[in-house]
Amino acid sequence: MDDKGLIVKFGSSDPIYNQIINAIKKKIIDEDWEPGYRIPSEEQLVKILEVSRGTVRKAISLLVEDGVLEKIHGVGTFVSKGKISYPFAQELISYAESMKKKGFKFETVVLEVEKVIPTIDLQKKLRIGEKSPVLFLKRVRVVDNGPAIILYNWVSLERCPNIEDIDYTEVSLFDALEKSMGEKIKYGVRNFSAIKITKEQSEVLKLKQDDPILCIDQVTYNNAEEPIECSEVLLRTDKYQVTSVLYR
Repeated sequence: MDDKGLIVKFGSSDPIYNQIINAIKKKIIDEDWEPGYRIPSEEQLVKILEVSRGTVRKAISLLVEDGVLEKIHGVGTFVSKGKISYPFAQELISYAESMKKKGFKFETVVLEVEKVIPTIDLQKKLRIGEKSPVLFLKRVRVVDNGPAIILYNWVSLERCPNIEDIDYTEVSLFDALEKSMGEKIKYGVRNFSAIKITKEQSEVLKLKQDDPILCIDQVTYNNAEEPIECSEVLLRTDKYQVTSVLYR
């Protein structure tokens, strides 16, 4: 059993259960524990970490809820190898942030980065004039050596200057926007729909033309409630799903 690196620091301001979560995520990120790996039992983790069973159970439950781990009744708890779950319907989080949070490795391939003249539709969405400069960004996220998502983004360069020369294979767009503005993104509006994939998109995502795919339309706003970015995200639903936790 590979339990090296599973340690917690007592007296730290970081709660013990959260330290356990991060320690397990690190094992997955470092590929010590690969998809399908059976992790130590709760009883074993209690002995290894010298913590209470309730603390271990809380950490495992949260990791299962996030889709990082999966439990099989009577068998054990395993590193998830099923669909990756994204909380796009309940919080303003980017794909990159979601993947990092869950401990998954991914690669970003930038297909296009260019300044464009805004179409009438973009002018309406971004509330800009016909001569206002817009940055167009087209990227693909790759997980487990397979294309997962196509992202099309259009950014107002008047409200977010100097972001056209950033290396988007390493930097997420949300991080670039917030650094450019010097403030946090205030909110975003997302619409979800099922569409048929085009021939060009099918070639990128390794799917058949006209296969159904989830499309997420988004407009993101700054603190002045001005639209700074609009996007279209195409998500493979055969491998990935969107989750939402709702309270009454």
